[in-house]
Amino acid sequence: MKYPYKKLVLPKALAKVENGKLDVKTLVKVKCGGVMYVDAAEKFNEMYDAAVKDGIKFKNVGDYRSAEAQLKLFKERYRLAEDRDWKDKKKGILLDTDRVKRVYNGETWLLRNGFAPCSSPQKSNHGYGLAIDIGVERKGKLVALASDKESLEWLCANAPTYGFYLQSDDPKSREFEAWHWQYCGVDA
Repeated sequence: MKYPYKKLVLPKALAKVENGKLDVKTLVKVKCGGVMYVDAAEKFNEMYDAAVKDGIKFKNVGDYRSAEAQLKLFKERYRLAEDRDWKDKKKGILLDTDRVKRVYNGETWLLRNGFAPCSSPQKSNHGYGLAIDIGVERKGKLVALASDKESLEWLCANAPTYGFYLQSDDPKSREFEAWHWQYCGVDA
């Protein structure tokens, strides 16, 4: 499967807006729940309708995040690198060198076991309303996008038409997240 990737470039309208501080007037509801920046929301809703016609129903698992929400999520998922409470690989626990690292307030933070990565506070494209994390509804239950090959293939084939791309095209990368789709614009 070919994973569509484009580098996210901030739209000019958001260039002077602080990450996580969008005016509520620029946020629009998306059909699977949550809100996104107006341009991204409009295109996502078009994509959502097309997916529904093909029997796929997306569910929001992460949309626009305010600066406060980003900080809370970050502190739930990461711990300071200097906190040496981790065991060695022989016991099945990752060493610090194997962990996703982030820098926040000049300090290095490491991803906790069992958590998906997120950006450092006020660095996330969720803070501009340009990203959405999605799952799929199957028989009334939420299914991880990575586990639903049909839906992931549909997105890979169709999402670029609506300006949505993955943040990496390498599934072996620590930054690859099959559920994380970002709006890069239809002319990307």
